Amino acid sequence: MIPKIIHLCWLSNDDYPPKIKKCLKSWKKYLPDYEIMLWDTKRFNLDESIWVKQAFDKKKYAFAADYIRFYALYNYGGIYLDSDVEVLKSFNDLLHFPYFMGAEKAGTIEAAILGAEKGTVWIKTCLNYYTNKTFIKKDSSLDIRKLPEIMVEEIQKLKPIHYLDASEMKNIKNMDFRKEILVMPDEYFSPKVFDSREVLITPNTYAIHHYQNSWFSHKAKIYYRTRTIMIRVFGYNFIRKIERIILPQRFK
Repeated sequence: MIPKIIHLCWLSNDDYPPKIKKCLKSWKKYLPDYEIMLWDTKRFNLDESIWVKQAFDKKKYAFAADYIRFYALYNYGGIYLDSDVEVLKSFNDLLHFPYFMGAEKAGTIEAAILGAEKGTVWIKTCLNYYTNKTFIKKDSSLDIRKLPEIMVEEIQKLKPIHYLDASEMKNIKNMDFRKEILVMPDEYFSPKVFDSREVLITPNTYAIHHYQNSWFSHKAKIYYRTRTIMIRVFGYNFIRKIERIILPQRFK
């Protein structure tokens, strides 16, 4: 059974921004009897992982958290939430599963919301990916590969990933979570569309990942904010067509 522990990673000395405070308030509202385990530099030894140490030194805290979430879940069990996750209802009816996670709207795994029992094997597999791995590459560039891609790649080495649809969710209590890795539909944990920022909440939605994207460069933040506005004005499909023309390398 998954313990009532929420893992929060916050490595900077900065105060929580207003949007983050709002999200954390929702945790206390809907999960009042859950322990919130804060992973900061007092709890986590940065020298535990060269990946974490280098990401921390570069102030790329989101990438340091990529390792820490797996470390926390494997050693303690519980639920990891990114700080920009807003909770909409209790996770209590998910705790009897050995683990839970959902898909993103883009079709891959939503890494911002993960629940697991202590010692879960696929969590260890993801944790092992970072063994002796450096965040700073030999050419001095940073390894900013997205975590969902890494998770899919590593988990598939262990077991097949099964993305559940709405009809399969009706029978989830009778499914074998050990035979393959089960991923719930995006409506459960990822109802927000990254590009348009539209939120598609259903009665099945437990939480919303708001995509604060703290790891983005200043240029990337300006690009995506402008892109979001353009999508709202001209529509998603039109903007994608324009991008394919002016940014062909991105779509290869």
